[in-house]
Amino acid sequence: MCPSADIQTRSGERSTTARINYLAETDIRPEVWNEDFSRNILPLVPVDVRIADGRTLADPPRLDREGFALLPHETAVAELANNVEASEPYRRALQDMLLAVTGADRVDMAANSVVRRARPPGEADHDSGLPVPFIHCDCSEAGVWYMLEWAYPKAPDRKIARVALFNLWRLLSPGPTDLPLAVCDARSVAPGDVVAGDSRFLTSGISFESGFVRANPDHRWVYFPDMRTDEVLVFKQYDSDRRFALQCPHTAFHDASCPPGPAPRVSIESRAACYWFAD
Repeated sequence: MCPSADIQTRSGERSTTARINYLAETDIRPEVWNEDFSRNILPLVPVDVRIADGRTLADPPRLDREGFALLPHETAVAELANNVEASEPYRRALQDMLLAVTGADRVDMAANSVVRRARPPGEADHDSGLPVPFIHCDCSEAGVWYMLEWAYPKAPDRKIARVALFNLWRLLSPGPTDLPLAVCDARSVAPGDVVAGDSRFLTSGISFESGFVRANPDHRWVYFPDMRTDEVLVFKQYDSDRRFALQCPHTAFHDASCPPGPAPRVSIESRAACYWFAD
C-alpha cells in the first residue's frame, strides 16, 4: 500500500512532494558499488522536494533545453525482463529512434542494457540491479571518455564536432509504480552541485568517475508517474556542445501519491552515444 502524499496542482500542473537523497557535505570522495550498495561510501541527506508530473506541464520538457523528454516508442518489450538476448534488437530499435530524434550522424549503443527490479534490501542479483535511491549522474566529464572506451564500440575514425550521451529508461512492469524515476532540469543545476566520485562494478572490476549531487533549492524535479511500455524517458548525461543541456541528475524515489497496490517495479535502462561529424 502507498501512504498518503501531498499532491499539489498549479494551473493544471500536478506535482507531488517526496523525499530524495542528496550527497551530504563531506570531505570523503564518494564511492558507489553498483551491485552491492551496502559497500557504498556515500553520506546522504534526505531532502523533501516538489516533483512535477511532466505530462501535465504546459510546455513539455525537451532534450535540447531541460535535457530530457518522454517520447513515444512502440517496440517489442515482452521478453526484456527475463531474456537477455531480447535486449539486442531492443537496443537497435532505440538506436534508430535516436538517429531520428537527435539528427546525429551516428548513434552507438552501450553493450548492455540493465534491468532493475525492486527487491528486499540485501538480496543479491548480479544479473540486474536495484533501483538507485540516491541522486547521481552516470559519469563526470572526465569519466565520459573512459565510459566511451569501455562500454561502447570504437569511436568513429572521423573528425567529431559534437558527442552526447543519453540514458533511455522504460518501465516494464504495469504502471503506475510507487518507485518511479525523477529527473532534474539540467538548467537548474549549478556546476558546483555535482561532486566527482567513483562508480565501481563487482563482477567486472571496472570503475570510472561519476557524479553525485549536493542539494540546491533551485533544482527543478520532474517525473512521469503513469508511464506505459510504449514510451521511453530519454535524458542527457553529457554533451560536448554547451549550447545544449549538459546532464540531468536523476534518482528513484518512493511516490506516496501512487494508487494502492502497485506492481513491483521492473524497468530497463539503456545508454547511447551520439556523434555529429565535422566533415
